[in-house]
Amino acid sequence: MLSRIAESFFWLGRYVERAEATARLLAEHHQLLVEDQSIPEATGCSVLLEALSLPNNDVSTAQELVRVVVGSELDPSTIAGAVSAARANARAIRDSLSQDTFEALNSAHLALSRGIAFTSSPGVALHRVLERLLVVNGVVDWTMPRDEAYHFMVLGRELERIDMVGRLLAIRHDLLWPSSGPAAALRAAGALSPFLRSGKPINGLDVRRFLVLDATFPRSMRSCAADAEDAVRGLQRQGVSDSSLLLREVGMLRSELEYARIPAVNDIEKFIDEAREASQRAGDEVNRSFFRQHGTIVWSH
Repeated sequence: MLSRIAESFFWLGRYVERAEATARLLAEHHQLLVEDQSIPEATGCSVLLEALSLPNNDVSTAQELVRVVVGSELDPSTIAGAVSAARANARAIRDSLSQDTFEALNSAHLALSRGIAFTSSPGVALHRVLERLLVVNGVVDWTMPRDEAYHFMVLGRELERIDMVGRLLAIRHDLLWPSSGPAAALRAAGALSPFLRSGKPINGLDVRRFLVLDATFPRSMRSCAADAEDAVRGLQRQGVSDSSLLLREVGMLRSELEYARIPAVNDIEKFIDEAREASQRAGDEVNRSFFRQHGTIVWSH
């Protein structure tokens, strides 16, 4: 597989996951700001923008927050920018993607470019975008062969998912909104129903433990690390050369989360920080191992 094609698949996985996770987070956070006035809107806006590494720019209302986080196509940290970047990568590898995958992604891009998130009910509009992104993931799982392209896409998705779960937990909804915040954090990760099935009380510590250490929920950091390790090993089975440092990073992260004892508050915060740092190092190693440009070849006669 050509390096540029592998890179497009990797970043397609990352950008689709970033757009989906950000849309979920914005929808739930906006709902909290509107329904619970115990926290000033300016404070609520600030913590979300800080977690997403977006400029504050004196954003002080829920409506302004939606505008900034939906963003523009020029900033891949926003929803519109991530969808646009995913679409650009999909166009580069359109021959390798099913038509349904590209059409679903293009539909999400058109919906955002038409400004549907700036209606009077941004939550409804965001869920429409989210539904289109879910179709993208569904079609990928149904139609893509499990070859090196698929493994690169999964690797990008799982590394991004670890980072986005870390950003979600960095907001500390459980401290800002003690009664409704933990449930909102679960909904933002699509984890409310799985958590309720565990029979645990909905409190800040148990929610954070679940999103970091649960072995069965596919968006927990532990499950994401295991899937990332499987993707790297899948590349090895496909005969794709990789750096041992990459396997070491994701393997050690998976083992630390898998064999961790039930942590206290301070321990779970350490796991969250270390997982985000490991995902960053793994992403850098993927870039060095597979996508680094070695300069232009000069042919001589």
